[in-house]
Amino acid sequence: MNENDTDNEPEEQVRKNQDIKPWRLYITGIITGILLATIAVFVGDILNLHPFSRTSAADSIYDLTKTLEMYIDRYYWKADTSDEEFVNMAGKGMVSALGDPFSLYMTREELMRSREKNSGDYIGIGASIAENTQSHRKYVTRIESGWPADKAGLKVGDEIIALDGEDVAKMSVDDMVVIIRGDNKTTEHVLTIIRRDTMPAEVSSGSAADEEEGVKMDITVVTESIVNTSITSKMLENKIGYIKISTFDRETPKQFTSAISELTKSGAKAFIMDVRNNGGGVLTAVVSMLNRLLPEGTILTETRKGEKDVIYRSDSKESLDMPMVVLINAGSASASEVFAGVLQDRDKAELVGETSYGKGIVQSIFPLSDDQGGIRLTTGEYLLPTGRCIHGVGLTPDREVAFSGTEEDLATDRDEQMRAAIDLLAGKWG
Repeated sequence: MNENDTDNEPEEQVRKNQDIKPWRLYITGIITGILLATIAVFVGDILNLHPFSRTSAADSIYDLTKTLEMYIDRYYWKADTSDEEFVNMAGKGMVSALGDPFSLYMTREELMRSREKNSGDYIGIGASIAENTQSHRKYVTRIESGWPADKAGLKVGDEIIALDGEDVAKMSVDDMVVIIRGDNKTTEHVLTIIRRDTMPAEVSSGSAADEEEGVKMDITVVTESIVNTSITSKMLENKIGYIKISTFDRETPKQFTSAISELTKSGAKAFIMDVRNNGGGVLTAVVSMLNRLLPEGTILTETRKGEKDVIYRSDSKESLDMPMVVLINAGSASASEVFAGVLQDRDKAELVGETSYGKGIVQSIFPLSDDQGGIRLTTGEYLLPTGRCIHGVGLTPDREVAFSGTEEDLATDRDEQMRAAIDLLAGKWG
């Protein structure tokens, strides 16, 4: 009897196991895993253990943010700040602790705008919007000729008070840009603006001010795929070709080469390159443009932490064998200083104007996982062909000339720096 019971026991167990479906075991395993993980995190929290942290700094940040969140939740009298805003500001604060004004944490929207700026083309309306830091009013500060904002009748100085019927008072400029650019398709937007007879003082001064009433109106704008115009050119007196470089993006070399070709065909015997108020851009664009101007030789050396130096060189395929002057000022920074400094070091051009900004560092953008934005860090420095670094020093012009006019006077007969460049080039060709 006992032997039979023992022999029958395994058969019973097999039958019971066959009654348990595989998917039930799978779900049971998942639930058990979740419960165990939750218990582990809960116990770790009680014991002040952070199993996912890798450094003491990460542990301290975790403890601090948890404490701050507790106080804010319990005592702060408003509750209009989103979790995303807290995360973004925490990221910005951490990077700002480096004490480097050129390194920063970027939100998803800021990373997107940075990429679009460097690419040279984007979906948009061809207008720049700025927010007054005191009044938080939003104004149109620039209109690109021939693009949607211009065709719709938008003007510099217009105050935007609503976007597609939504009050923009609590929107950031980044929020507005994201809405306007949408999902990279042609989209219609209605901008509600206030237009005044005179441009509000606070647009340029940065101070909040009382303003005249103005006229309220709706302007419908349809987005387009816009190619940024970073190069403008014209022929000056004495067969001098003038090329204004406003930024260095991926479209700039193509526009630059076209401008040189057209001016040369029109009889240009010398060139003025204007990088005043050019804040920089993409290094590859600068290298490409310098390669078009220079004979074979060193363009730039890039040094990075723990890495072998990268040396950029010009080849012997083409160069511009004509007298040249580059206009610079305190607004010439980064890539524009590389452009002007290399031409100066290679004895290809003389610099006219005022000492440049002084930014000669390598910056790299690292996108973060899970669409959390990105981080821009200073990762090295640039050395010009003679080995000099301009960071914190700037470029000293060969001929220092002050500019006393307004923005509208640039590249006109009222531009002292332009006049000095023309005089310097006069008689340098036969």
